[in-house]
Amino acid sequence: MLNLFENLDRPSLDLLRSEMIAKFKIPTVVMYDDGYLPDEVDSPIKYYCKLGGNRKPMYFDQLQFPKFWRVESTGNEGKVYDIDKLRATMVYSATDNSRLVKEVHWLNDAGQIAWVDHYDRHGQRFAKTIYESGRAALRQFFDNRGRIVIVWNMIADDVFLHAGYESRHFGSYVDFVSYFLQDQHYQLDHLFINTLNRSLAVSLRLPKSGTDTIFWHEKLGNELPGNMKFVMENDSRVKHIVFERYLDWQRRSEFLPEDTGNVDVQYLGFIYPHPRGNEMRPNALTFTNSDQVEHLEELVKLLPNVHFNIAAITEMSSKLMAFQDYENVDLYPVVTKQQTQQLVDNCDVYLDINHGNEIFDAVRGAFERNMLILGFKDTIHQPDLVATANVYDSNDYKAMAQKILSALVQPKLMKQLVDTQRQEASDVTTADYQKVFGEIADELK
Repeated sequence: MLNLFENLDRPSLDLLRSEMIAKFKIPTVVMYDDGYLPDEVDSPIKYYCKLGGNRKPMYFDQLQFPKFWRVESTGNEGKVYDIDKLRATMVYSATDNSRLVKEVHWLNDAGQIAWVDHYDRHGQRFAKTIYESGRAALRQFFDNRGRIVIVWNMIADDVFLHAGYESRHFGSYVDFVSYFLQDQHYQLDHLFINTLNRSLAVSLRLPKSGTDTIFWHEKLGNELPGNMKFVMENDSRVKHIVFERYLDWQRRSEFLPEDTGNVDVQYLGFIYPHPRGNEMRPNALTFTNSDQVEHLEELVKLLPNVHFNIAAITEMSSKLMAFQDYENVDLYPVVTKQQTQQLVDNCDVYLDINHGNEIFDAVRGAFERNMLILGFKDTIHQPDLVATANVYDSNDYKAMAQKILSALVQPKLMKQLVDTQRQEASDVTTADYQKVFGEIADELK
């Protein structure tokens, strides 16, 4: 068995973590390496370029640039100036004010991207993407000595591999990945893939003796994607399709045909860790990176017995600092890691009501700790983790306040709200995973 993911994005991480919690140790390969893959996750880039080491990621002030240029940085991005002319922007690896550099976008005199330097989690520049007319055209991958190992023509999609004394050419990136999997002698009897694009293309290139499973996490409309229809209607390696979104699975009659052809179709969500339950303490939490917090004042006044905790990774503006005059509000500007942990541990309601970027992956942390999560339609950051009934129109803040008050005084209601929140987020058990994966494994015997 092998997990083959195009990118190690959130759904891929959730699937991988669920497998690990359920005690399934399945090798994982990621087709497109962003330099921040965990040690246990492989990629053709990591292998052929021999990426790794024990150095730390590059901090923003370690970037090399010409003398007399200067750098400015916020918690979200960095900018490099030549006097007053913008020469580069830095993309950080996270939004928690760590300022660890993942990409540097260098600009030409017209202010367009000329090339992008990519840095890995060891502070090494492992790739460079060259742009032509505003379009990514060529990506080079380097080893730890700065030598070019892989060249990917992103327009023509062909790949040149220079490994040791041998050079190879591949007509497409998919062909390159297929070669890597066989070159490394991975067990390819069963692939777990979670896209219908290039990972499926790899599956279709492998010998038909194998059987594969598609884990589908993207939100569906009223019909199936074309490639999903293709595997249902044609004989390929794909024998199973697993829908991972509970709400879509509940309305499967809208998009699934009665006859799914060559594939078995079922549902399996994700296993989320829940280190604690909701203790119904009247403590509400909001992490914010701006002073634009929707209806905060109204909620504070409507819920005098609820203690509001507002935390930020930066200094707070005078607008937010004015809330310190309310007895039921505590402010945490430049919040520390210790304070962050204490707040997450001590609060049972999370208000996702701040505009701007989410920080600390806050909604995820609140969900896993079974906080009751509520927000507005124009502020919600991770809608998949918030029950639909807890997302309000901006002018319905009074209804939000009433639900918070009712839940905090009615244990049965709080349990119902949290259970619904988990169910709609596709929260399943270890037993569910063991059942589905066990059935798949039995087919291979």
